[in-house]
Amino acid sequence: MTRAPATTLAYEAAPDTGLPPLLMVHGLLVSRDIWEPNLALSEQFRLIRVDLPGHGQSPAPEHPEHVRPDSIIEALDQIRRSLGIARWHLCGQSFGAGIVLGYALTFPEACTGVAFTNANAALRGTETEDALEARRMLVARIRTGGTDALRRVPYHPAHARRFPPDLRRRLAGQADTISPETMALLMQEGLPRLSVRSRLGELSVPTLLVNGRYERKFQPLRDWLAQSHPAIDIMDLPGGHSVNVDCPEDFNATVVEFLRGCD
Repeated sequence: MTRAPATTLAYEAAPDTGLPPLLMVHGLLVSRDIWEPNLALSEQFRLIRVDLPGHGQSPAPEHPEHVRPDSIIEALDQIRRSLGIARWHLCGQSFGAGIVLGYALTFPEACTGVAFTNANAALRGTETEDALEARRMLVARIRTGGTDALRRVPYHPAHARRFPPDLRRRLAGQADTISPETMALLMQEGLPRLSVRSRLGELSVPTLLVNGRYERKFQPLRDWLAQSHPAIDIMDLPGGHSVNVDCPEDFNATVVEFLRGCD
């Protein structure tokens, strides 16, 4: 069987001034610009911000395999090696949270610490047939309805009421340039493979969940995590799904305190 060529991801890396490196991975339908409210972290870390396949400046995937978590994780490690980084911290938002957790499980020797935000797909258990069918129907609607269908996805940044207006407009405009086929593939090939729930006991890297407590749908998973994996730290903040944008100062302070303790 012929293996598909490796995934290529666009990224922005700050110059190496001796600060600990911090990889930042965003969620679906946004770009690395989602981290702009958190750029004060550059005072403590060397920031490396990537774009997921078909998002921001990353090329659209040419093969279904390119949007699967294991392929994205391998692409991230290629970036690490190309930058000559031995170990780095990781921070993931939404879909990106599942990616950084998967990275820490795959390459623990390359990780110093992990921080992640609300990520339903990363922590969920076995999906019901109704949930699977709902995703199949959404994928079909996106393929037939195009950008208009993408705009109706609840987590499209155009609907992000707590975002600063300028950031919301910019991210919404970027989301409108994402190929509907890219999003269909991410939902079809990426989301079903994102969950690390059954593997969390294997984590050997210090890990922190920064929980946006206003996202009610995620709170049962937050409580399950606290009970089932007490070694994973949890900080609850007054934000929603994109807690890093909703309360950036508290988010930044929490991440700095936790990751600096991992050095």
